[in-house]
Order: sequence, then C-alpha cells, then structure tokens
Amino acid sequence: MTDVTTQPARTAYDGWCERRWRLPAVFLALAWLVVALAVVLAGEKRSNLDQLVASVGAGDVTRVEVVGLPQRPGWRGRTQVTLRWQGSVLTRFAEVPVDTRRRSQADVGDPVEYLQAVAYPRDLDITYSEHRSGSYLEWRDWRGPGWTGLVGFLTWFATLVLLRHGPEPRRATRWAWGWLVLLGGPLGSLAYLLLGGPLGVRRREPGRGRLTGGWAFLLALILFGSTTE
Repeated sequence: MTDVTTQPARTAYDGWCERRWRLPAVFLALAWLVVALAVVLAGEKRSNLDQLVASVGAGDVTRVEVVGLPQRPGWRGRTQVTLRWQGSVLTRFAEVPVDTRRRSQADVGDPVEYLQAVAYPRDLDITYSEHRSGSYLEWRDWRGPGWTGLVGFLTWFATLVLLRHGPEPRRATRWAWGWLVLLGGPLGSLAYLLLGGPLGVRRREPGRGRLTGGWAFLLALILFGSTTE
C-alpha cells in the first residue's frame, strides 16, 4: 500500500505578521498609552458642584482650589470660577457660575462661604489661584497637559496612515475602520490597532462577514457622535 501523508491545510497569508507593519502598530499603541496615562495622572476629570458638595459634606474632600475668583477687596459681580479638588483617585474640576449679588437662583453666591457651610463643623482648606497659564487639551470630560494634544493628534494621524497603506484590516472594511478612527479619536484608533489587524491576536473566523462603511458610520455616530455634558 502507498503511504499517503496528509498535508496540513494552508492558512491565508496575513500581511500584519510582517515586522514592517507590526512595529509601527506597537509604537502607536505605546504612544496612545503614554497620552492616556498623562491625562489620567496629570489631567483632570470634569465633575459638577453637586458631587463636590456631597464629597465635602461626607468629609471625603478637605481641600478645594478656587480658580478665577477676583480677589479685589469688596468685589461684587458675576463670573465663572473653576473648583478643583482631589477625588479618591482622580483630580476633578467643576465650572460654576458665581454671582456675589445673588440675583440669580442658578448661580452660587460666595463659593467659599457656601462650601465652608457645607463642611461645618469640619474645617475646609480653601486655596485661590488665577486662571491657568499655558495650553491644555480638552476632550469630552477630560483635560490634560497641552503636549498630550499634539502627541495625540500625531498618533491619530499616523493611525490613519497605517490604515490607508497597511494590509487589509480584519473584522471590518478599510472604510469602516476609517469612520471609526475619524470619529472615535483615541478610542476608535485603539479599537483598530487591537481588533483590526495590527495587534490582533485572533484571526477573523473564515466565512464571517465584515462590518461595512455605512454601518460603521452609523455605529461611530452613536458611540462617539455626542459628548457628555
């Protein structure tokens, strides 16, 4: 009898396995990681006055920085100040309209007196500062050092270049990933790097369809088209 050796089935060639594509993807993912860490560690998360009042009342916050409140003796008027405090993990801020004349129910009077009354009988350390100098990045409910905006933009643009000139992406068409990266910014870019092929650890199962551009555009609008107030 003839000995027949069964050859294993060939797998489809995957261009993402090439070093010339994989290394840039690794660098882009690391750049996004650096930006994310910088925003979390050196940046601030938007909050609101109600959350600050609850934290002060519970004794969780003992120090508040008031940014932008005029320090002229006898000043009275209406302005907007920023209140900054340290949360359990993140630094948080709230932009609050202030009217020392108390002409509007929507405004807070003297924010220092208001917060100290909430904290009583505990002491609340209040510090003052002028408006922040220099530039900073704002994206949705986060803001961080200005350099993160430049690094983030360059990384986002490089991700688009990789999408345009790299091998055919997985799980979605090139147009579909393009909409997700364009509208999703950092989140869409990371999704492409992890799931679209450059850093993906799982291949798309044979025979399964891919997300097309039209559906991806609608999905991107739902996920990234609005910001949280």
